[in-house]
Amino acid sequence: MFLLTVVSFIVVMSVIVFVHEFGHLLAAKRSKIVVEEFGFGFPPRVVKLFERGGTLYSINAIPFGGFCRMRGEDDPSLPGSFAVAPKRARLLTLVAGAGMNFLFAILMFTVLSMMQGVLDPSQTGVIVESIQPGSPASAAGFQAKDRIIAADGAVIDASEDLTELTSANPGRVIAYTVVRVDPATAAEQNLELRVASQMSEAAGKAVIGISVGLPTRPAKLWEAAWDGVKGTAGVIYQTFAIPANLIREGKPLSGAGFMGPVGIATMTGKVVQQSLDRGSLELLILYLGLLSTALGVTNLLPLPALDGGRVLFILVEAIRGKRIEPEREGLVHMIGFGLLLLLVGLLTVKEIGQLINHSFPALGF
Repeated sequence: MFLLTVVSFIVVMSVIVFVHEFGHLLAAKRSKIVVEEFGFGFPPRVVKLFERGGTLYSINAIPFGGFCRMRGEDDPSLPGSFAVAPKRARLLTLVAGAGMNFLFAILMFTVLSMMQGVLDPSQTGVIVESIQPGSPASAAGFQAKDRIIAADGAVIDASEDLTELTSANPGRVIAYTVVRVDPATAAEQNLELRVASQMSEAAGKAVIGISVGLPTRPAKLWEAAWDGVKGTAGVIYQTFAIPANLIREGKPLSGAGFMGPVGIATMTGKVVQQSLDRGSLELLILYLGLLSTALGVTNLLPLPALDGGRVLFILVEAIRGKRIEPEREGLVHMIGFGLLLLLVGLLTVKEIGQLINHSFPALGF
């Protein structure tokens, strides 16, 4: 599991970081800013691939994303440098990294929508997605993709309807009306399956052992793309809404789910393992979309050393009509980068301590 976690973290983060840096590359090229090197992975350099348009493309030893090195990021004396470029060009180049992360997230959520389909209002009831082996539902003959339209004559319109009726009648035999499609003829047949629910300690209520979802149909491309946009926008909104609600309620921000490198690596390993166990890429695609959105939002925060911090300096420049000296701006970003590394280090130490405490509680860390 440890090896899977490490490899998964490197691969997933490499994709997300590479997408981000590719956004910077495209915007810089469009803005006539000289990109001296665009690297796959981080130095030391292993091989030079080719050189085009004054940019060296390389493969580097540390397999973690990539980098886009622009000429003179804090030196306006160099022709074609980032620092000498107009405000609009610098702003576009800086936000393009996060913008590409958002576009990648939209793509991931679009693909996910194409795989899962969209809600089909023409069909009533709920769809059986999975059946727990050895459960009452399994013994009664439920099958995946059965559509439950009624229970004891009561119409089922949502999963909550089914849950409430089942959990409110533990041990009582309930007649479930099911629509089943014959895979050979595509003909529908109505069945009545009688099941007695049983108490589940894990769920804390009576269950019959199935998971359900709403009926779906294949998504059209424009529908899936719109789902991708809405999904990305929803993640961005929740990124700010959750901490804001915690602050408003007087609760610690630790409840907002902030994670450092170890936490992200652990989560990545779990997602990949579950995807392998299920034999499906849906969970991994969802995770890639979430992580890409999170990186885009984080990078736009107005903090020194981040793209958002540099954007803030450009906005100040636009307001005051005069640029802050590049040396001072560079110093601020250097200090900010040091503090950022310190924060990441502290989070890493904390998360390693939590892992040790969880695995070896007797050590008392």
